Amino acid sequence: MKYKERAASHDDFEFLFELKKAAEYDAVVRVFGWDETTQRQLHEQEWNEAKPTIIELDGKRIGSYLFEVQPDGYYFGRFFLLPDYQGMGIGSAVMKACIARSRSKTIHLCYLKGNQVHSLYERFGFTVVNQDEHFVYMRN
Repeated sequence: MKYKERAASHDDFEFLFELKKAAEYDAVVRVFGWDETTQRQLHEQEWNEAKPTIIELDGKRIGSYLFEVQPDGYYFGRFFLLPDYQGMGIGSAVMKACIARSRSKTIHLCYLKGNQVHSLYERFGFTVVNQDEHFVYMRN
């Protein structure tokens, strides 16, 4: 399935919040409980720190991810796909593209415990390097 990417713009702010809610609500509820005000504040903070890449399919926004250069490689995060588009190979295609862009440099990532994305990361050779009560940290 061929998807397109573009940089997030101001018009994507609300979509990205709803995307996170659609993709990660259950995991957030299990770990922290969902507080709408707190989640909106976190979303605004993340938005101000770095704008993600928007994933589109047939002109429709379906997901996002962040891929940032760091001193020791790259950081991959804020990876969300709308539930209707999960399990279609799009996540695998995004991971392949990011791994290719890394040119064999280390990619670090973390995800919220209880999020099913761990199986995707493991398929691409990521291993757990640390975890705490809320998050799992991996690298390839």
